[in-house]
Amino acid sequence: MFTRAGWIEGKLHVPESMPLLDFLNSKNTFFNLTDVRIGGDTKLKFLALSRAGIVFVEPTTEEKIEAMLRTSSRTKLRQVSCLFDGGMVMGTLAIGADHRVSDDLMASQDFVLLGNCTVGVDDHGTPGQPKMESVTSLLFQTTHLVAVAEMG
Repeated sequence: MFTRAGWIEGKLHVPESMPLLDFLNSKNTFFNLTDVRIGGDTKLKFLALSRAGIVFVEPTTEEKIEAMLRTSSRTKLRQVSCLFDGGMVMGTLAIGADHRVSDDLMASQDFVLLGNCTVGVDDHGTPGQPKMESVTSLLFQTTHLVAVAEMG
């Protein structure tokens, strides 16, 4: 996951019957992580991570993600670009067919699922060289959005 302090890897303890998105939006103040790596070098057995510090989570294949990118007559898939302090994420968002992306996201306080993503963030490594990668999905916290644009 990417936080305001940079990259943190670890096992997030999500109840087995709960989808990851629901867990992240449960309004817990802190989330428990074990087998933690911070910045690739520091290793910890346990870390209590502040919900407010999480910018986005890249789920692993083991974590249960609901199929949120399906459309219905009330939703539409939108290609968006989201700017955060320290990086940018581009991908596909399912949103109300008659809603504006900016209105929905900027008014939200929750995590949102984005699919088919390209992630570019400053990994605090080489200055001016963001870490770029493609991921199937990620969940980002709308409170950390600096700007959002609908593409095409």
